[in-house]
Amino acid sequence: MNTGNEQAFEFRKVACSACGADNPKLLGYRGGSAHHGGNGLRTAIVRCGDCSHLYPNPMPFPAQGLDNLYTDPENYFSNHDVEKGKRIGLELMHEFESVLGRQGRFLDVGCGRGEKLWAARESGWEYEGVDASSAYLEWGRTKLGVTGRLATLEEAKYPDSTFDAVSMAGLVEHLYDPYSTLCEVRRVLRPGGVLWFNAPNEDGLYTQIGNLYMRSLRRDWVVNLAPTFSPFHVQGFNPRSLRTLLKRVNFTVERFRVRGEMYPQTGNPSVRKRLEYSAAILVNWVGNRCGAGIYIDVWAKKSE
Repeated sequence: MNTGNEQAFEFRKVACSACGADNPKLLGYRGGSAHHGGNGLRTAIVRCGDCSHLYPNPMPFPAQGLDNLYTDPENYFSNHDVEKGKRIGLELMHEFESVLGRQGRFLDVGCGRGEKLWAARESGWEYEGVDASSAYLEWGRTKLGVTGRLATLEEAKYPDSTFDAVSMAGLVEHLYDPYSTLCEVRRVLRPGGVLWFNAPNEDGLYTQIGNLYMRSLRRDWVVNLAPTFSPFHVQGFNPRSLRTLLKRVNFTVERFRVRGEMYPQTGNPSVRKRLEYSAAILVNWVGNRCGAGIYIDVWAKKSE
């Protein structure tokens, strides 16, 4: 899909996906003329006046569907080491088993290349995965020997109370309706079932300083989200808005951690970009030590 083509997206007004309110406040712009590389389309980023969630409004929906948006796993996951992903997957399955006190049925929503499916198989769990990208699923089938279903979770229509554990790694920020997806996660989890997921913290120290930097350059840009260019982040959670969403869906939060490391730069960045990246590393280091890191890590349970 050509993300610089206005016909690639359909822009529609939406309410806040975290709390459901329709009280947007303009924060700035992202993409096109509001991006250092001109990537994507200039899109308004707003903050919900009720719960502080960030999102593009109007929302750019992919006109040709998700399968035509996520087409190149080698490029999209260029910063993700497969072996590291497999190790993280094994650690995750061990943690699920520790929390549940046993093994069971596992679902990876947005399974991507399949590292967590591989880890579930190696750990002896029953597993299933769903993903909206046929290219990503094919990569997992040929490289790791794991099979997922080409569908969104809503399209998969699993029976009630099917799974003991569900993961959504790096997914919720991509969802056009995270409330509906999390409601579906809750439905397919068994009572006492466990959900783990992570999401970028769009009000971390890194983004706060980045937006101040944009203002110092007299730009109406923000560094939050990427609605019309890779990695196609369309939901901007912070601790407040994420807790609001989980409460709205009726999940019980067990653990909530705000920290994380930045991905390495790719390509051949300019001297200026390398300096900016070095500054970002320092800012995020400080953020991790004051509860304002770049990522949010969540463990939650479905009530008995």
